[in-house]
Amino acid sequence: MQTIKIQFSYNWNNKLDNKAFTTIRLHNPKKYIIGNVYDIEINENPKGTATLHEIRTLKISQLNDFICYLDTGYNREQTIKMLQRMYKAINLNTALFDFCLLVYNKTEKQAPKELQTSLEL
Repeated sequence: MQTIKIQFSYNWNNKLDNKAFTTIRLHNPKKYIIGNVYDIEINENPKGTATLHEIRTLKISQLNDFICYLDTGYNREQTIKMLQRMYKAINLNTALFDFCLLVYNKTEKQAPKELQTSLEL
């Protein structure tokens, strides 16, 4: 099964460095599905894989400072201006957004190789 990528051009609020993070994306029920695993990339550099745990579908009027500060590090007004720059061709007043909660998957650490202490094979 192919893993879908979620790409970031900037690490808003340094959120990608946490165990869990959110992202505000244009509504896409075929792409954003609870339980799916996604490859997370920033500027085409892999950060890891994450599972989508929760989605809230919102209108832009439902964005508030709480959501915006957590996701972008900016208040509601500044976040909406950012979304307007990102989605110039979209009518933001009618668009729906998916507020996604993703949790990084833990990578399994390989056990260290046993150190050979004698010359016996």
